[in-house]
Amino acid sequence: MNDNTVTQERATDFSPALTRIGEKKGRSKAVRKRIIFWTKLLLTLSVLILLIITIKPREITSAFEGSRFPLLLISLGLVIPNIGLRAIQWGYLLRMVKPEVKVREILNSLLVGSTFAVVTPGQLGEFGRAFFISGRPRLELIGISFIDKMYSLLPIILSGSLGLLFMPGLVFGSNSYIFISSAVLVAILWLILISILLSPRWIRDLLYAVNVMLPYRDKVKVLLSGLDPIKIKQSLVLTGLSSTHYLLYIFQFYLLIISFQHVGLLDMYRAVSAIIFVKAALPISIGGLGVGETASVGFLRVFDVQFAAAFNSSVILFTINILFPALVGVIILLKLRLSPENGNGKPDA
Repeated sequence: MNDNTVTQERATDFSPALTRIGEKKGRSKAVRKRIIFWTKLLLTLSVLILLIITIKPREITSAFEGSRFPLLLISLGLVIPNIGLRAIQWGYLLRMVKPEVKVREILNSLLVGSTFAVVTPGQLGEFGRAFFISGRPRLELIGISFIDKMYSLLPIILSGSLGLLFMPGLVFGSNSYIFISSAVLVAILWLILISILLSPRWIRDLLYAVNVMLPYRDKVKVLLSGLDPIKIKQSLVLTGLSSTHYLLYIFQFYLLIISFQHVGLLDMYRAVSAIIFVKAALPISIGGLGVGETASVGFLRVFDVQFAAAFNSSVILFTINILFPALVGVIILLKLRLSPENGNGKPDA
């Protein structure tokens, strides 16, 4: 019996054990995911129930009864341009690597990603949209999803940092030393983000340089390849799209708030930008539900907005901008199958 035969026999002996180990790891990973999901769901429900008890159900229903329905309807109608702007931004990025991508493929992947985002920790499931785009390496598409996410976060961070800085009761109006120190930190943050925005190539070169020292560098290189076509022009276009979507989101929130109670435009902007920032910074609940309502009640009460008006506005915003696209994504998901990395993925008949 030669050495090769002995080696093959030993490998055969160990293969069942290795299979069992792999199965155990898979089960433990699935258990962790379920624990995280149910923990987030329990936290979300607990916070919502606590808010409802604190505000009182009667006040919540009374606020709806006295609301201005035309403004509510306009806000509801803005969900279409809201999704449209997100699709345009996602499609703009996709066409850099797949010029022939179809509008239907863009919309389907975007909405399915919204479904996954709601039920995953930190909304990481949003990157699952990459599995419904055909003809490109999966890692490349995940990298492009990450770029899309970063540009969407850019106006949230820039505007939210200012909103928090000038929010009465936090830093603004407190000790001048604390305010100046905070203002300097915000200015540094703005400088860094604008530098990346105007010179996207250097961040790409930096990441490639770091990648040389990492394991699995070939896979990471594919992941980073989505940055290759992004120059100043593309960066400015993406920033314009994400900023337009952000302003539309704020306007939508503003319409919801004033449909229940009047509030000044500047006061609203400070409060809403801070609310959106907190929701993005604390992805600890299902779709930000509970966190957003708590932040809305907390920040808007500074400007004498009633608790019920702040709560209702935030819940409606969640329903039309997060829950509705996620439900549409579920319907699409039932009709689609995973797209191949090469070739044309088509919906099941």
